[in-house]
Amino acid sequence: MNPQFSGRLEVFGFADLLQWMELNRRSGRIVVTRGRDRRTLDWREGQIVYVSGSLPRHRLGVHLLRSGALPAATLYELLAKNFTTQENLSRLILEGGYDSLDGLSLRVEELARRLLFELFEWEKAHFEYDPGYRVQPILRIGLSLRGQALAFQGAKKLDDTHRWRGRKEKAEEQHEELPFDPAAAADRCWEVFERVGTPVDPEEGRRLYESFLEFTHGVRRRAHAPLAMHPVYEDTSALLLELLRKAPFDPEGVVSVAALDPYLTLDLLILANALSVDRENAVGTVPHALERLGSKAVFVLIDRLSAPDYPRVDETEPAGRVLRRASVAAAVASGRFAERFGIGRERGYTLGLLHALIYTDLFEVLRGMEFPAGAFRASAIEIYRLALAESRAESWGLPLDFEAVLGDDGEDTSGAAALVRAARAALPACAIGGVQPDAFDPLWDQDVTREVATLFEFLRLGPVGEKVPTGSKGKNNP
Repeated sequence: MNPQFSGRLEVFGFADLLQWMELNRRSGRIVVTRGRDRRTLDWREGQIVYVSGSLPRHRLGVHLLRSGALPAATLYELLAKNFTTQENLSRLILEGGYDSLDGLSLRVEELARRLLFELFEWEKAHFEYDPGYRVQPILRIGLSLRGQALAFQGAKKLDDTHRWRGRKEKAEEQHEELPFDPAAAADRCWEVFERVGTPVDPEEGRRLYESFLEFTHGVRRRAHAPLAMHPVYEDTSALLLELLRKAPFDPEGVVSVAALDPYLTLDLLILANALSVDRENAVGTVPHALERLGSKAVFVLIDRLSAPDYPRVDETEPAGRVLRRASVAAAVASGRFAERFGIGRERGYTLGLLHALIYTDLFEVLRGMEFPAGAFRASAIEIYRLALAESRAESWGLPLDFEAVLGDDGEDTSGAAALVRAARAALPACAIGGVQPDAFDPLWDQDVTREVATLFEFLRLGPVGEKVPTGSKGKNNP
C-alpha cells in the first residue's frame, strides 16, 4: 500500500485501517468523511494521539461544558482566543491553569474514544491518509491500544448499539456526500453547462472544466477549514479600539459598530453559539450574543480583532466593497420591512446584514485562480453557494432561518428568505446576484434609500445607485 492513499471504508475496513497504521508505525493524519461529518485521527509512530470531529457536538468546548469541567464564561474567553490565534484550545486551558495535564488528558481521551468508536458504525465513508501532516501532541491520551484491541472494542460497542437501536432506524439515516466533493465534480460541471445552455467548442469546454475542478477543490478546502474569526473592516477596528480605551468597558457599545460590519456581527454570533448544539436555541442578534457571552469574552474578542497584527478586510479589493454595500443595504431594508413578515426588527436587520457572506468564501477562492468571468462562472458560484451555505451555517452554529437566507435560491418559502428577497429587490443596484422585483413586492420606501445613502456616505461606499464590479479587470465578476 502506498504511503499516501485514500479509499472507501466499504473496501478497506476501518478496523483494517487502524491495524495497518499501527503495525507499520505510521505517523500523520487520517480524515474519514461521511457527508458533513468528518473525523480526524492524528497518529504518531503507530499510536493515535488525537481524535476530533467536525460537527458542533464533537467540539472539545461542548464536551468540557457538558462534563462540568469548565464554566461557560471561561470557555467563551478561551474560545475567543482560540478562534483568533493559532493556539490550540487544549494548550490555552493548560497555560491558563484551568486544568491539569492529567485531568485534561482524561477528558480529551473520553471524547476521543466516543468519536473513534462511532466510526465502527460507518458502513459507507471516504478516508484520506496524509503521512506528511506534522502532528504535535499536547496531551497524553490513552489511545495507544493495538489495532486489534480497538477493533474488538469497536465491534463489541457496535453490537451493543444494535441491541438498543432497531435496524429500521439505522436504515433511515441519510448521509449524502457534499456537492463539492471531488467525486461529484464532473456531474456538477455538467449541471453548470446545462444551466448556461450556450454551446461551447471542445477546447473552451475543456478549459472551463479544468477551472471548475480547481474551483471545486478550493471550495472544499474552505468548507473544511477550521472554525475561525473573520477579519473586520479598518473603520470597524478603529471604532473597536475607541471602545477598548474607555473605562469601564461597555460591551453594549459593540452593537452599533457591528451593525455596519457583517464580519464582526458574524464573529459575535459564531462565538456565542460555539457551545450550543441545538440550533433552534442559537442566538441570532448581536444584543443576544453579548448577553450570552458576557463582557470578558467580548473584550477578549474585540481586543484581538482590532489588534495591529490581526488581518483586515482588504478594502482595495472591489469584492470586499461590493459585499459591504450589499450587506448594509439589505440590512436597512430588512430591518424596516421585518414586521410585515412577522420578524423582529433587530433579527430582520441581522438577516439582511449576513445574507451575502457565503460569497466571501467563493470570491476568496476565485482570487487565487484563473476562472474566466461569464455565465459559466456565475452558475458555478450559485451552485456551490447553496451547498456551502448549508455547511457554513451548521459550522457557524447559526439559527435555521439564517441558513434559509444564506442558501436561498429564490424559491424558499420561509418568512426570513422572503424578507431578504424583498429587501434586496428594494435596492437592486446594491445587490449581489439577480433579484426578483416582479415575484415579490419590493415595498419601496424612500426612507430606506435615504438611510442607506447616509450610511454609504459615512462608510465611503459611493452612491446607492452605483453598480460596482466585484473584481479588477473582470477577474472576480460573477
